[in-house]
Amino acid sequence: MTRYMIAAMLLALAACSPAEQPPEVSTVVSSKSAMPRGILRTDGHGPVLVSVAGTALCGSVSAAEAKIALNHSNAVRAAAALPPLRLDARLTKAAEQQACDMASRGVMEHRGRASAGPAMRIKQLGYKPKITAENIAAGATSLFDLEGALRQWEASGAHRQNTNIPQMEEMGIGRALSPDGRVAYWSVVYSDPK
Repeated sequence: MTRYMIAAMLLALAACSPAEQPPEVSTVVSSKSAMPRGILRTDGHGPVLVSVAGTALCGSVSAAEAKIALNHSNAVRAAAALPPLRLDARLTKAAEQQACDMASRGVMEHRGRASAGPAMRIKQLGYKPKITAENIAAGATSLFDLEGALRQWEASGAHRQNTNIPQMEEMGIGRALSPDGRVAYWSVVYSDPK
């Protein structure tokens, strides 16, 4: 996906590969609360400032939304001749916590306040993973609803690769809004339990 394809859309995407790497360079895109124009993608190498920090609007993705995310992920996997995923409550909790953490800090990144990445977060919740991957995204709420996030992850090679890791068996998805409600933060976590 290139910048000219979605120049009017305000969003950001990041993919974390299964082998977590420490950030090499911190990348701050904007010091203002507005999203940069076009698309910005990172591979988990540093934080992207997206919105103002403060008390985020955190909550759960509805059961219907979780089912939409699961069905979409399974359709992407089916196109690659891979077995379907199932939802896991602990992975959902980890994704919700990361979305809330990012929204409260106004920063999109795989690291959390109390974790180095998704594997650490799910282990803290008692999940024992063989392999873990995470896709995160942030963008203007008017353009970046659940289906918008899912479409962007599918259209991005790095994000689709995470969805299509053959060993993955389970997933969870979370969303939070920036303090002003103008930016949606998303996290989806994939894993394979031991």
